[in-house]
Amino acid sequence: MATIPRVQNLNVGVTDIHRWRHQDEMHLPETGFRPTPFLPKPEALDAILRRETLDERLARHVVPKDIDADLLVPSTMTSTRTALRDRMRRASASVTGRDAAILAEAAEMLSEELAMDSEIQEALAVLLRG
Repeated sequence: MATIPRVQNLNVGVTDIHRWRHQDEMHLPETGFRPTPFLPKPEALDAILRRETLDERLARHVVPKDIDADLLVPSTMTSTRTALRDRMRRASASVTGRDAAILAEAAEMLSEELAMDSEIQEALAVLLRG
């Protein structure tokens, strides 16, 4: 039968200090250069842990980053659509052929958007009234 070696003493390493000197605590300078502390960048971790949803990614592709904030105000959007529709109608009357058809179709699409916009505003007004 094989003999099992006995476990040696496990008290390996520094367990306590027997000889303390005042110079042992003076190893860091009191003044002078201090390195900047490590500050983690939370953006990198957030990019992994809190990934954008599909809706957020689609909205980023639809709405440009450098758009004027005033253009996102609903009343400004409505007036811009109206002005653009009227301009498309005038431009379609001044040209002929395929260009006139394209401009007239664009004006019609803007008219449909304006109609949907007014329907949404009416529905929200009814909803908010209760």
